[in-house]
Amino acid sequence: MRARRITVATAVAVCVTLIPPMVGVPTAESSSAERRPRIVVAFTGDVLATRATWEAARRTAGSLSYDFRPMFRPLGTLIRSADLAICHLETPLTGHGVGLSDFPRYVVPHQLANAIGRAGYDGCSTASNHSLDGGLAGIRSTLRKLDSLGIGHTGTARSRREAARTARYRVGGAVVAHLSYAASFNGLEPRYAWEANRIDARRIVSKARRARRLGADVVVLSLHWGTEHRHAPTGVQRALARRLTASRAIDLIVGHHAHVIQPIRRIHWRTVAYGLGNSFSGMTASLFGPAVQDGMALLATFERGPRKWRVRRVRYAPTWVQPGRFVVRLVAPAIDANRLPPASIRELRRSWRRTVRTVDAAHLGVVPFRRGRL
Repeated sequence: MRARRITVATAVAVCVTLIPPMVGVPTAESSSAERRPRIVVAFTGDVLATRATWEAARRTAGSLSYDFRPMFRPLGTLIRSADLAICHLETPLTGHGVGLSDFPRYVVPHQLANAIGRAGYDGCSTASNHSLDGGLAGIRSTLRKLDSLGIGHTGTARSRREAARTARYRVGGAVVAHLSYAASFNGLEPRYAWEANRIDARRIVSKARRARRLGADVVVLSLHWGTEHRHAPTGVQRALARRLTASRAIDLIVGHHAHVIQPIRRIHWRTVAYGLGNSFSGMTASLFGPAVQDGMALLATFERGPRKWRVRRVRYAPTWVQPGRFVVRLVAPAIDANRLPPASIRELRRSWRRTVRTVDAAHLGVVPFRRGRL
């Protein structure tokens, strides 16, 4: 089962033609949890391509292009097995009139999106502190590329009208709405307010409630927030999480930006994954410490109950970016396969321990997932 993106044309129809409330709901005689419809939604951490990664991608493809696909291939075994998979694309993509740029303002090869699509992602959040690095032209080139691949997106927009829409996906009888907001844009200001979503609790709650009125069964929120390289959530993160979860309009919050793993907590009976770490990046242990190579795929199982969909279970699969080659490894399967050099296996084991220790959510029933497929 895979998600189907609800396009602009079908979004209005969804409001009218959603599956009637009683269709597929277990009767009193067959109300066991095993019979209830379920979907698994996967989220991963920051996708932050840097010059080192695109130079490696050029060596793979030859001098005239870039090929990031081998770097995402091991992760794709898990991503494709989820019913809906969401990435966090932190940087703009190149396009007509928008050239490559490295730190501090990133614009990265548009071929990165080919790897995201091949890995099995259905959509991406695009609101980040780098959203405006390429200006409005960079936003346009990024969203145009994602559209060409059938990858959904939310967080940045090419027009006021597009900004007012909500990304929606139909999967397993449920309509999942996805929102994306960022705390800042590194001091840059958009020419138009609608270009990129800035965190505003009132507006986020309003948008989530509107999504529900328009037929969303599940609302998930991506937040680019916190302090870089800090494992502990800041006071601002914790306060915002409390305010947003208290609204009961949002089912799950996933965080980005810190580039290291942050804890998973349950607030007002809602799961908040403060930081998923780096999914794909060129950050190195020599410059930033080994934790920047750690990430995780968050796996949220939603179940349809008698009245509404709810989070039934949350798991996570630790990931690790292999230095030099920048291949995203699923940690447990890579350790079990034992095909990498002994030094890499030792690093994988250290990465696993760092991630599990920092997530610190076993007391909530949130445990690491060890296999390559769901």
